[in-house]
Amino acid sequence: MAHAVICAACGAKVKADRARCPRCREPLVAKPAPATATTASNQWLTIGMVVGCVAVAGLSLVIFNSTKPTAPASTTRATTASNAHAPVPVRLPSDVEPAAGVATPIAAAGLVGGERAYNTGNFEGSLEAYQAAVAEHPDDPRALNNLGQVLVRLGRTQEAIAYLDKAVELTPDAWAYQFNRARAYAQLKQWDPAIAGYRRAGQLFPDDYATQYNLAKALQANGDVKAALPVYERAIALAPGQPDFQLSYGLALEAASRPQDAAAAYRRYLELEPGSAEAEKVKARLAALAGK
Repeated sequence: MAHAVICAACGAKVKADRARCPRCREPLVAKPAPATATTASNQWLTIGMVVGCVAVAGLSLVIFNSTKPTAPASTTRATTASNAHAPVPVRLPSDVEPAAGVATPIAAAGLVGGERAYNTGNFEGSLEAYQAAVAEHPDDPRALNNLGQVLVRLGRTQEAIAYLDKAVELTPDAWAYQFNRARAYAQLKQWDPAIAGYRRAGQLFPDDYATQYNLAKALQANGDVKAALPVYERAIALAPGQPDFQLSYGLALEAASRPQDAAAAYRRYLELEPGSAEAEKVKARLAALAGK
């Protein structure tokens, strides 16, 4: 069995017998795996956001960069999403292959400039860089996706849809493009395309808990609590340590007239997050359920 190595381009842990990294598609030039649990990931910049509302919680933006980092910084992967600002780690499918012929060359300066501007909070500067990249390469799905995500960040979600739609059209089997577009539709409360997008993303990457959780939230927001419950259960099975999943699951169970199961989910939430801002409200809800 092939041992694992670290991709020198993006920091992904990959089997040594692979010719290319399944995450960044760069030729696999291995470097020794570090002793720590950290990874370097400037090439695929993941910006995790958990939005504290019924429509979109535990959502993530995925911005792609096709250039190799010169001095990648080591970052520790987040493991929880316990509050409204905690990052949700967005993993990539191990064997996603981009559609042939759609990844056109893209100006490195545009991607790097857009990423750096975004990282410093200069979203308008990032927008300009990605707009220039799309103008130069209008059929590059990476540029389209990045531009769409910056527009979402700027609150221009309706405008972002066209770019995200095109990224999905060009590369329909890319999990991240499906996920990002579904997220945008969810922000607009357009539940049918959001649900369809999350379902497709889930097919492409079945073990991603953020995708399952977002799908469950969208189903519940669309009034289909019955369909949402097993999807919550799938998300919880994939990430049992996520307290927010238990809280949302409990609310869905209450809506489904299953108070005892809801109480169990609330108790689990309190075990995972006893000092949260919501803890007293959850305790009050448990007391109310006990009286029923």
